[in-house]
Amino acid sequence: MKSSIIKIGFVSAMFLLAIAGCDLTDINENPNQPTAEVNYNFDEARLAGAFRGTAPVMEGDDEQRVKSLIIDFYAQMLDGGSYDTKNYLSNEDWNQRMYRRVQSAVSGLNIIIRNLTGKEAEFAKTIAVAKIWRVYVQAQGVDYFGPIPFAKYTEAEENPPYKSVEDSYAEFFKELDDVADLLGKGTSDVFNSASSDIVYRNDASKWKKFASSLRLRLALRLSEANAAKCKEEVAKALAEGVMESAADNAYVPPRADGGWGADYNYTMFQITWSGPLVMSSSFEKLVEGIGGIAWEGSITNQRAVWDNKASEEKVNANYQHPEQIDPRATVMFDPPYAKPASEANYGNAWKGLAPGLPASERGKDEYNRNYYPELGILFRSGAPYKSRPYDVFLYEEVCFLKAEAFLRGFASGDAKVEYEKGVQASFATWGVSGHAAAYLASTAKNVAGTSAGFDDTEGAGNTQLEKIITQKYLSLFPDVSMEAWNDKRRLNLPRMDVPASRNELLYNNSDKDIRKSANFIKRVQYPQNEIQINKTEYDKGVLLLGGPDVVSTPVWWDKNVNYCTSEQ
Repeated sequence: MKSSIIKIGFVSAMFLLAIAGCDLTDINENPNQPTAEVNYNFDEARLAGAFRGTAPVMEGDDEQRVKSLIIDFYAQMLDGGSYDTKNYLSNEDWNQRMYRRVQSAVSGLNIIIRNLTGKEAEFAKTIAVAKIWRVYVQAQGVDYFGPIPFAKYTEAEENPPYKSVEDSYAEFFKELDDVADLLGKGTSDVFNSASSDIVYRNDASKWKKFASSLRLRLALRLSEANAAKCKEEVAKALAEGVMESAADNAYVPPRADGGWGADYNYTMFQITWSGPLVMSSSFEKLVEGIGGIAWEGSITNQRAVWDNKASEEKVNANYQHPEQIDPRATVMFDPPYAKPASEANYGNAWKGLAPGLPASERGKDEYNRNYYPELGILFRSGAPYKSRPYDVFLYEEVCFLKAEAFLRGFASGDAKVEYEKGVQASFATWGVSGHAAAYLASTAKNVAGTSAGFDDTEGAGNTQLEKIITQKYLSLFPDVSMEAWNDKRRLNLPRMDVPASRNELLYNNSDKDIRKSANFIKRVQYPQNEIQINKTEYDKGVLLLGGPDVVSTPVWWDKNVNYCTSEQ
C-alpha cells in the first residue's frame, strides 16, 4: 500500500513527459534524421510538462471538475451547472483528481531537481525554475486541502509524510531563497530551446520577478496567522524585485497539437460541452454601479450570433440593465443567450445567479442558465477563441498585493498609488483604459457599498481594504479564481452572498450573515481513498489539520477573521 503514492508519481511524471512533447523540439519533423540541435534532455521535457499540470492549466476533463465546478463556485465568479459541490458537498472523484495532479507534478519536479543536483555549474537556471514551479504547485494543493504530503527531492521517498501547512509555507520561502542566486548562475539557459519555455521564453530576469511575486503572494497569505513572518517575506519580495508591468505577466497557452482537451478550457466548456458559465449574484453586486460609468449602448451575445440566433443576441435600452456598470463587466460577460418568455418572471438581463441553489430549485425554468449573463471572453473575430492563453500571474495582482501590504503596515509605501496602478493595469487588460481616470475619481458605489475612489471611505462596505480586495478580485477573473477564494477565506473579502443551501450537517442554512467568515467553505476534503491506501499518514494529516476532515475546518492561515463591513 505504501508504495502506491510513489508509483502514482512515477506514472504521472511519465505522463507529463508525454504531453510535453508538443512544446519541446522539432524532433518529430524528421525522426530518421535528427540534427545536432535536437535536445534529448528528459529533465527539460518533464519541466515543460509540469507547466500544464495544475490549476488553471489542466486537461479539460480535470480542469472542469477541479476549477470550474469547485474553485469557481467557492470564489463565486462563475456558475457552471447543477452540481452538489456548490452546496459544499464533496465529490470523491473530483477530489482525487486535484490530489493526483499536485502529487504527480511535485514528483516530476523532484526528479528534475534530484537529477541535476551537483550540475549547477551548467543547469542552475533549470533547477531554479523547477523549484519555483514546485512551490507554485504545492502551494495550490496546500491551500486547497490543508496538510498534504510534500515529497523531498533530496531523496526518493516511498511514502512521503503529510506536512503541516505552516511547515509547508516555511519550506516554500526557503526554496524561494535559493532561486534568485541560481537564476544568476549556470552556463545553460532554462531550456535548450527558448520555445520549450512556454511561460517566459528562457528569460531568467522574468522568472526572477515571478519568483519574487510568488513570494509576495504567499507572504500575504500569512497576514492573519503570522504577521511577523508576513512582514519579513514581504520585505524580501520587494527587495528582490517583483513584476513591474504587464510585460512581466505569466501566461500559459493551450497546447497547439489539436488533441482532445487542448483548447482554452472555458471555451470548450461553454461552447462544446455543458452550456453557459454564468455570472453569480455576488459578482453582479460588485460591478453594478461602481465607478459611475454609464452603460454604453448595447452588448451582444456572441455565442447567439455564432449560432445564428440574431433575435436573441442583445441587451439594449429596451431590455433592462443597470444604469451604471464597471466597464470591464460588459467585456467579461455577454447578455443571456436566450430571452425568457416573460421578463416579469425572470428579472432583467444583468441578473446574477444566486449561489448554492438547492437541488429542488435548480430545475426550475427561472434558473435556466441561458437566461443569465454568460462568460463573454470566448469569441474573437466571430469565432470561438480556443487559443486564449491562461492567466497564471498578472502584474495587476502584484499591485494589489503591494497596496494591501502598504495599507496594513507590512511594508512602507503608498497604498493608493499601488491600488490605482492595479486598477489601471486591469482596465488595460480588459481594453477599457479610457474609463480608468473617471472610475478612480468616482464615489459611486456598488451594491456592496464599495466605491472605486480610494480616499472615499464613507458608508458601510467602503473601507480601503475592501476597495483593494474588490479590485483584486475583479482583476483575477476568471483564470486565477483560486486566489480570490484564498482571499475570501483569509479576510472574508470581497462581500459575497451566503449560498442558499449548504451541507446541513456542517452549516446552519438559516444563517445568512455575510460578515461571518465561517458561513463560507474553508477547504476541500481529502480524497477518501487515502483512508484505504494510506491511513496512517492520512490520520497524521487530519491531526495536523487541527479539526475533522470536513469542508468547514479552516486551514492554518485561515483564522476566521472578518474585514467585511458591507450591510446585509
